[in-house]
Amino acid sequence: MPKKHRIIFKETEKEEIIKNSDCCYIGMVDTDNNPYVLPFNFGYKDKCIYLHSGQSGKKIEILKKNNSVCVVFSTGHKISAQNKDVACSYIMSYKSVICYGKVEFIEEYDKKVEAMNIIMQQYTGKNFEYSIPSINNVLTYKVVIEEMTAKEFGNLS
Repeated sequence: MPKKHRIIFKETEKEEIIKNSDCCYIGMVDTDNNPYVLPFNFGYKDKCIYLHSGQSGKKIEILKKNNSVCVVFSTGHKISAQNKDVACSYIMSYKSVICYGKVEFIEEYDKKVEAMNIIMQQYTGKNFEYSIPSINNVLTYKVVIEEMTAKEFGNLS
């Protein structure tokens, strides 16, 4: 079973990987130059990744000082082996997308509702109505994608 990889160039294929991912991982760098990576629920629309969280914490402190991030999506994980008795013959197949961009905080109430519905669309396919306190108490932000690469690795057909 040959190990193969394929660079993905089509935007539609990249977006399919994003939309089929359960979560994304956001990498950022703190003021001491230390990496900090967290999993997030997300929404995706028009080359932007939408996120939400509480209004304070380590990630918010980092993002307010350095809004550059790396976002990783990965899906289609499947392990297989050419010979089940040989450890080095095992391979993990997957598809991944890596995005680079800058975080923009969303302050306007109606835009926050829109962001929350983009996120909820990712998981439920539905829009919701929100109470004023729930929107006022959530921090919403988006990553405007500046660069996106993608790869498929494993047993390609």
